[in-house]
Amino acid sequence: MADWQADPDRFVSLGFEAIEWIETYLCHGPGDIQGEPLVIDDEMAAFIVRAYELNPTTGRRKINRAFLSRPKGRAKSEIAGALVCFEALGPCRFDGWDADGEPVGRSLTYPFIRCMATEEGQAGNTYDNVTVMLSHLAEHFGDEFPGIDLGRAAQTSSRIFIEGGGEIRPSTASSASKDGGKESFSVFDETHLYVLPETRAMHKMVRRNLTKRKIADPWGLETSTMYAVGEGSVAVSLVHRVLAE
Repeated sequence: MADWQADPDRFVSLGFEAIEWIETYLCHGPGDIQGEPLVIDDEMAAFIVRAYELNPTTGRRKINRAFLSRPKGRAKSEIAGALVCFEALGPCRFDGWDADGEPVGRSLTYPFIRCMATEEGQAGNTYDNVTVMLSHLAEHFGDEFPGIDLGRAAQTSSRIFIEGGGEIRPSTASSASKDGGKESFSVFDETHLYVLPETRAMHKMVRRNLTKRKIADPWGLETSTMYAVGEGSVAVSLVHRVLAE
């Protein structure tokens, strides 16, 4: 038995592989430096590594709900968009151990990813980043990742299709309720705005969907700026729950 196999408390994560993949293939999203290489700073790198922590024995994900709360201008939606791309195309799930006991990743068989929006007709900040990043990837690395269908996304902001099966879809409260719960990953952007009954119900329903695909090891990412105490938003509820534990 290798030394690493005898340590059930060691920290292992696919986050390091995620950061390398993102910095290799993706670019900055909409804004003044759109299209330039995307470099993950130390704070966001630490978040990604923690979000992709694995059970050191089974390789299963340890985190099924991650919450990123930072001030405006901290590029939360850009990080979320980069993780959407990684979840769609990258080695985002455990596929065994290398000789040093480090995890090896694989891509998902059928990634189904939601970028949640709060209003009808609005794709949302995360999805806007995804379309820019995947356009860059298709242009510069199309041979490695063929068949990314951005056409319908460009026309209607309806969805992006992945060759071999899978899609990235922006969803609102009404549209999410029409689907059958196939999510492997979902992003809930700006959950301090989830204060209305329909947005809170949408959040609850999609969170429930994320428990259905056991093999896919699904999870959700929530982003937020500072919430207003007393509004009853999803962000407030989560923080109060954590503080109570």
